[in-house]
Amino acid sequence: MGGTVADADGNFSAPVEFTRIRAGRHEVTTECGVKLAGAVDQIVTSSTGGHSSTMIVLVFFILAGVAVIRFN
Repeated sequence: MGGTVADADGNFSAPVEFTRIRAGRHEVTTECGVKLAGAVDQIVTSSTGGHSSTMIVLVFFILAGVAVIRFN
């Protein structure tokens, strides 16, 4: 997907874009000296609005999962 650089505290973020939206749990992993893993649960709903809010929620849960795994 790409790369990123950690800040002085060791925190990092990277955008994640799915090519398809498929309902269910999807594993996301990263390697930065250690292998970090998290899960994203995608729920498909009907909407007449845009897709930006869905992507923001997905990225939040990915980064939250990585942070939890990294600091445990």
